[in-house]
Amino acid sequence: MKASRIAIVAAKEIRDTARDRRTLLVSLLMAVAAGPVFLVLIFNLIASQADRARELKLPATGLAQAPALAAFLVRNQVTLSDAPADYEAKLRAGDLDVVLVVDADFEKDVAAGRQGTVRLVSDRSRDRAQASIRQAETLLRAYNRLWGSQRLLLRGVAPVVGDPLDVEDVDLATPQQSGAIILFLVAFYGLLAAVIGGVAVALDATAGERERQSLEPLLMTPARPVELVAGKWLAVSLFNAFVVVVTLAGFYFTLAFAPLPAVGVPFLFSGKEFARFVVILLPVILLVPAVLLYVGARGRTYKEAQANVSLMTFVLSILPAMQIFLQQKEPQWLLLVPVSGQYTLLRQALRGEAVPWTDLAASYVVPTIIIVVALAAVSRLLAQESVLAGK
Repeated sequence: MKASRIAIVAAKEIRDTARDRRTLLVSLLMAVAAGPVFLVLIFNLIASQADRARELKLPATGLAQAPALAAFLVRNQVTLSDAPADYEAKLRAGDLDVVLVVDADFEKDVAAGRQGTVRLVSDRSRDRAQASIRQAETLLRAYNRLWGSQRLLLRGVAPVVGDPLDVEDVDLATPQQSGAIILFLVAFYGLLAAVIGGVAVALDATAGERERQSLEPLLMTPARPVELVAGKWLAVSLFNAFVVVVTLAGFYFTLAFAPLPAVGVPFLFSGKEFARFVVILLPVILLVPAVLLYVGARGRTYKEAQANVSLMTFVLSILPAMQIFLQQKEPQWLLLVPVSGQYTLLRQALRGEAVPWTDLAASYVVPTIIIVVALAAVSRLLAQESVLAGK
C-alpha cells in the first residue's frame, strides 16, 4: 500500500468537497453557529430565571389578615400587589407565575393558637414560573421558622429545642465543576459534530460517485481498492476533524468574548480544555468516517445510503442523551463503548478532573478495531464488480 496513492486520492476527495461550496458553507455555518446560539439562549434563560427570583412580584389576596407576613415579605424585597379576581385563569394562561392566598380565617386561627393557612396557587407545568414558585416557597418556610422561634421564646423555651438538628451544607464542587453542569452542551455538541460532520463528504465519496458514474474510472487507476478506501477515509476524517475544531472554536470564542449575561457561576473552557476535547474525540473523528464509507458503499442508491446514515447518526447521537437521563455513575466498562466512552471523558475534562491515560487508552481500543474492520469491508466491496451496479 503506497502512501503517495493514498494522498492523491485524499487530495482528490478534498477538492471535490471544496467545489461543492454550498454544502461546505452550510456544514461550517451549522458547526460555528448552532452550539454557541444554544449556549447563549441557555445563559439568558438562567439569567432571566435568576432575575425573576431576585425581583419576586407576588400578587396576593387576604394579606390584611396577616400583616406580619406582609411586612416580612416586603423586608425581603418582595413586591406585593392585589391579585385579580380571576387569578386562576391568569395562572393557567401564563399571565401570572404564582399567587399567595391567605385564608379568610387566618387571624382567628392564629389567635386561637391554631395553625394559620396560606396557599401558593400556581401552574407548575410552566417552566418560566418555577423560579418564582421556589422563591415564594423559600420565603414562606423562612417566615414559618422565624415565627415558630418567636413563639417558643415568648414561652421561655429555647428555639433549638424544637429544632435540634443543625444542617450544614458543604459543597465540595469546585467553581469549574459547578459551571460544568451547564456546559454539558459543549461536550454534547462536540461529540455530535464528530458524528455528523463528515456525513455529506462520505456519502458523496461512495454512493454519490457511483450515481455520477465517476467511481468506475477511479477503480481503473493503478491504485488498489484498499488504497482508494484509505484515501477516501483520510479525506473524510480530515473534514470531520475540521468540523469538530470549528465547532469547539465557536464555543471557545463565545465563552471568551461574547457578552454573556452574568449567572453567578464561572465557566472555564480554555485552550487546555479545547486540546483535551480534541484528543478525547479523536477516536470518534476517525471511526465515524470509516463506518459512513461502509454504509455509503453498501447502499444501492444515494437515497438508501442517506436513510441508513440517518438511522446510524440517530442511534449514535442518542447515546449521550441516555447517559444524561440515567442519572447514575457510569460503569467502568462504558469507556469501551464508542461515543458513550468519549462522552464520559468529555464531561470529566469539562469538570477539570484528570483523565487517566488508562481510561483514554481504553476509549481508543474498540473504535480502532471497528475502523480496521470497516475499511477492510469497504475495500472488499470495491474489489467486486457488483459495487458499480449498487448491488
